[in-house]
Amino acid sequence: MSDSIYKSKISDEIKHFKNIDPDLYDSWMDYHNTVFQDGALSRKTKELTAVALAHITTCPYCIRGRVLNSKKQGATDNEVVEAIYVGMRFAMGAPYAYSSIAFEAADALDNNVPLTEGHFFKKDISHEIGHFRQTSGNISKKFADLTKNIFADGALSKSIKRGVIGLACAHLTKCPYCIRGCVKDAKTDGITEQQMAEAINVAMTMAAGSCYAHSSIAMEALSKYSEKAA
Repeated sequence: MSDSIYKSKISDEIKHFKNIDPDLYDSWMDYHNTVFQDGALSRKTKELTAVALAHITTCPYCIRGRVLNSKKQGATDNEVVEAIYVGMRFAMGAPYAYSSIAFEAADALDNNVPLTEGHFFKKDISHEIGHFRQTSGNISKKFADLTKNIFADGALSKSIKRGVIGLACAHLTKCPYCIRGCVKDAKTDGITEQQMAEAINVAMTMAAGSCYAHSSIAMEALSKYSEKAA
């Protein structure tokens, strides 16, 4: 018996989850399946977006499932890997943008300004980001180089990486600056609002999908409790 809490097969637990409330399950699956249909974005693009998102939600079942689905839709290994790097970059992007809060606080303390004044989410954080970059020294250049390399045209186009996959990832990292930046890039590169909406729906589905897959742990716990109570 494996000591891992993550079982390789969870079909029995998911079946139990479905049987407890089949109406809710059917409603969830109807939404899920509709999101992943071909639309303004192809199902392949949606599955690759989901690969990046699954690495942000850190759901092992989602990672495995979405990689397999991407391959079934014709994705290359390079496309899968590039999607993962986009996910990695946006996982870094939120702390990078939020550094503005840390350096706003540092500036306030240096000038004897109470930390309770002002706003956490300023629209213009260029001063604070500049301070963070300067303080980071050579690390900032390495980060900039990594960003440039990740978003370069490759197996996936820059426009898809930023305006579709990136936009979806930004919603899961909950970074308002990243969302705003991705929308700007999307509009510049000709990504339509329908494509953006579909990407965001993929993000919504993957956020819920992580909960769905992890319901297997809850169902296993329920089954063990029932066995002990019997």
